[in-house]
Amino acid sequence: MKRKAIEFFRRGRWLRLATQCITNPQRMRELVKSVSQYTNRRGMKKLRHNVTSLWQYLTDVVTGQYTHYNKRALLLAVAGLIYLITPLDGLPDILICGLIDDLAVVLYIVNSIKNELTFYNQYCQGRILK
Repeated sequence: MKRKAIEFFRRGRWLRLATQCITNPQRMRELVKSVSQYTNRRGMKKLRHNVTSLWQYLTDVVTGQYTHYNKRALLLAVAGLIYLITPLDGLPDILICGLIDDLAVVLYIVNSIKNELTFYNQYCQGRILK
């Protein structure tokens, strides 16, 4: 099921939507707000932790606090978060197993941009010159 969710994500429209979102500051702000609302109502601890990490990264990029971002990593993060908040994904979220595809895609994104998130966390902790 996890492989199917990742393939559904990789072959879907998510990267195209992310590209459109990145070029529109208003859409980026709306995405940040939507993800914030999503994380406040979901209960899966691992999903929440990873989504919060992506949300913080995206928020700092949108507000201009983090300007050293990798464009490919940003594109993947935005695509993953759009997938997460879109009601029509691989499995409906109203089903218990519907969160499995969300978790699979979020973990895929986090693993794909692991180096960028590590750099971002070091930057936030002041280990890298701002």
